[in-house]
Amino acid sequence: MNNLEKICDLISNSQKIVILTGAGISTSCGIPDFRGPTGIYSYVGKKYNLPYPEAVFDIDYFYQRPQPFFDFSKEIFINKPQPSFAHKFIAALENKANKLNLLVTQNIDMLHELAGNKKMIACHGTYHTAKCTKCKTRYTLEQYETDLKNGEIIKCKCGAIVKPDIVFFGESLPESFIDFLNNPTPTDLVIVVGTSLTVQPASLLPMAIKQRYNVPMILINKDSTPYDDKFNYIINDDIDETFKMINNNLKLI
Repeated sequence: MNNLEKICDLISNSQKIVILTGAGISTSCGIPDFRGPTGIYSYVGKKYNLPYPEAVFDIDYFYQRPQPFFDFSKEIFINKPQPSFAHKFIAALENKANKLNLLVTQNIDMLHELAGNKKMIACHGTYHTAKCTKCKTRYTLEQYETDLKNGEIIKCKCGAIVKPDIVFFGESLPESFIDFLNNPTPTDLVIVVGTSLTVQPASLLPMAIKQRYNVPMILINKDSTPYDDKFNYIINDDIDETFKMINNNLKLI
């Protein structure tokens, strides 16, 4: 059996799968990754004259100069990206095959929700809700989406900035993620998709599960990661094409 056949067998025989996804799963949807050669950090610093590329997601910099973040957000909302085949396959693992224990995504593009996933944690936050940075008034996406599409800084009635519930550098990740990282529920397979596994603590999740339950782990990513030696099976290839081949065997879509 080749690796793809073994991966299909593992998925077919598993009932409590945990999946971790990163920016690589959404690049085919028109959303660039962060650290790739053509990723967000390769051009955003020059475009916005930032002191360092990651400043667009730095909470201290956001309070000083929020416009770059809202300009970046505009690109997501005006282009209306749609889920990739990989997104749809992962949704089918939950809704059709009933094999998904939990999906954890580092992405803020909301494409997993659009594809139909519900058993998930967006560990780097979401645009679905927002909060005033001063009076703490809560907002839903429907209330401020027009401003996002226009690239405008969102303002509360009190005059302060409204910040979407995206986790910036310098902020804590959701308690739901930290709880799962520290005490993962029983799992029989881990699949990591489209992430370089360089951003902690999200990158620690696969190893935390493996240490607890000693389960097989699959990595599907175009490039190598610092943790390749921890995985049982690795596919460094196009993510959508890989899932199409897996689906040819499992026929979930």
